[in-house]
Amino acid sequence: MILSYSLINKNLNEGNYSSVYLLMGEESFFIKKISQFFENNFIDDHNKSFNQEILYGRDITIENVVSSCKSFPMMSDKKLVIVKEAQELDVFKRNNDKKNEILINYLSNINPSTTLLFCLNNKSLDKRSKLFKSFKEFSCVLDSSSKENKVYDNQIPNWIVSELNKKNHTISNDALLTLTENIGNNLEKIDNSLNKICSNVKTKNISKEDVIKLVGINREYNLFELQDSLVDRNSLKCGKILNYFTTNDKKFPIQQIIIYMFGFFSKLLVIKSKNLSSPDIISSEISVHPYVARSYIRAKQNYTLNELFIIISFIRDLDLISKGLKQVKIDNKALMGQIIFKIFS
Repeated sequence: MILSYSLINKNLNEGNYSSVYLLMGEESFFIKKISQFFENNFIDDHNKSFNQEILYGRDITIENVVSSCKSFPMMSDKKLVIVKEAQELDVFKRNNDKKNEILINYLSNINPSTTLLFCLNNKSLDKRSKLFKSFKEFSCVLDSSSKENKVYDNQIPNWIVSELNKKNHTISNDALLTLTENIGNNLEKIDNSLNKICSNVKTKNISKEDVIKLVGINREYNLFELQDSLVDRNSLKCGKILNYFTTNDKKFPIQQIIIYMFGFFSKLLVIKSKNLSSPDIISSEISVHPYVARSYIRAKQNYTLNELFIIISFIRDLDLISKGLKQVKIDNKALMGQIIFKIFS
């Protein structure tokens, strides 16, 4: 059966296990979390050397996997076999009817004492194939790329709060926004940052200072501070930040900055044109955290509709120039200088 990550996670925490798991798709974070759960919790430590096997797809064949699964546990009632990087396993790497049949035969005659995990990172099986249909019938399938497992940008703050609650930590609003604005929606990167923060903070509530110090975010030059400069129409602060970004373009690619600014002004245009003033309504309308919605109310007072149309049009031109689709001989620093002039003139 196909289940969402949240439901699989709930089942695991309640001790409800399947005999076979197919973990596939682009969101490797969910695949990694399920695999880690089994590695850490399924087999007792004193039995792991005998009854826990970690295999890698590039080093084995499907015959090796099935043979391992059919062997019985030693001095225990269960065995665990995890195939990591399973996208490199012969049966998944290329279509081969003989290899497929070996796996399909095992799925229809599973050894009940063995739990088997296939971890396919950034790869999904063809859902029309006979092999996938067998997995769907006889195993638990996670499609990490499906909509039900997707954590969208506007959901990231709540996702972080939820993850921190599990660790018995809370986070201030400005710390939350500093974290989300500067890490993005890479769940694995966010999770690593949260683990680092929680391991090092002295209190249960995480502050903005904790995030800046422990995640390695520059105190003055970051996306959160850039948005603040745009909100308050602070040309000096904005100029310093953009100058820093263009001299550190590996960490802050110009396309990322352009997309970020386009998103800010496009959302502000929606708020201004609809004359929205309630944080809750704004939060729902443009899919941002309520704390961020308050900053848009502030920004709304500092720009006219006509100015927003001009700025957005100019950012679109910059996007074309930065991608080489509009031929203009100009470097990134000069591009940022032009947009500062356009916004603040």
